[in-house]
Amino acid sequence: MEKIRLILVMTIVLFFINFVKANSNVSLKSYLDENDLENPSTQIYLLKRCSAVYAYASGIILKSDAISSKNFIDISNNLLFKAVELMIIDKNQKLEQAQQDAEKNRKELFNNYIIDGKKNWEKNASHFKGSYISEDMVICTKLTEDK
Repeated sequence: MEKIRLILVMTIVLFFINFVKANSNVSLKSYLDENDLENPSTQIYLLKRCSAVYAYASGIILKSDAISSKNFIDISNNLLFKAVELMIIDKNQKLEQAQQDAEKNRKELFNNYIIDGKKNWEKNASHFKGSYISEDMVICTKLTEDK
């Protein structure tokens, strides 16, 4: 009986720890501080993450600025294409599989931005300001400017 009670308490504690988790994604700055940018896996993740944040930004500004929204989605797709290229070169994946994997990852990251953007909106009426999402956009903007 004691073991069952202990397991139940631990399960509840773990559930609440995951439920109260502040952000779905760790900030890109934190990720890059902990990972080697020369590593192809880090580069692939960075490209997919930037693709997701640009797709998220595109959706946020769609109604207010359709032209910028389209530019953001073009950037997003370009970054995802670069991630696919690296997956083919460095991971020896076939094109179709690399595309499927990259799109699936971007969708997951995009959904995390939606969740965290909504939390941030409730906190300060902004999808970006005061959150890791705005920091991610700064990093990704630098990435796209370095062409």
